[in-house]
This record gives sequence, C-alpha cells and structure tokens, in this order.
Amino acid sequence: MASATPTPPAKERPVESKSTIELVRQIIQESSDLIQQEFQLLREEVSNALGRAGIASGKLMAGSVIIVLAVGFLGYSLIVLLSGFITPWVSALIVGVAFLLVGGLLVLSSISNFRSISMAPRTVETLKEDAEWLRHPTKPEGR
Repeated sequence: MASATPTPPAKERPVESKSTIELVRQIIQESSDLIQQEFQLLREEVSNALGRAGIASGKLMAGSVIIVLAVGFLGYSLIVLLSGFITPWVSALIVGVAFLLVGGLLVLSSISNFRSISMAPRTVETLKEDAEWLRHPTKPEGR
C-alpha cells in the first residue's frame, strides 16, 4: 500500500537535512528557473500576438487597396448619375463627403480592433502571482 505523504526524488534530500548554503543555492536555482520560464512564456505570448497582428495588418492592407479601387469606380458612377440632376461639382462634393464619412468610421473601427489585442495576459497574471507569493511565501494557498 502506498504512503499518503509524497516522497522526495531519490537524489533529493529532505529540507531538514540540508545546510543553509544548500537551501540558498536551491532557492537561487529555482528562482532562476522560474524567471526563465516567465521569459519563455512572455516570448511565446508576444510572438503569438505579433503573428495575429501581422495577419490582421496584411488583410487590412489588401482589403484597403481593393476598396480604394472599388470606391473610385463607384464614386465616379455616382458623380455621373447625380450630374444628370445637379451640377457636376456639387455631385462630386456629395459623393466625396459620403466616402469620407464611411472611411473615417472604418479607420476608427480598425483602431479599436488593434487596441483590443493583448500582448501577454498569462505572463502578467503569473508575474502577479509570483509577486504575491514572494510577499507571503509561507501561505499554504500560494504556489
């Protein structure tokens, strides 16, 4: 039957039998490992966010080029259509202002989308947890 208390690995001695120097070395090593893991997590999250932002930017640019061409043709068509009822310069002004409003709304919407991209939410959360643990390392509910 297995024991209810976990046993340390074969090469690991119980904490009670370690010297102060060994304990300090272990703390330094584990702290170093934790910092390396945090940086690895940060690199992964930033890389992931930048990849998504790059894809979004590429799509935005390609769509923008197509829309500019389409808007040019549609604008010209509307100006020609309205010129049958009002003077050409007024019809061009009306179409230009309408396109400016629609374009402005699209730009504002894409700015909002870029602001919603979070660079490293998990890293920030784990750093907060680590800081809390460092403030209170003896709390049983800590990491």
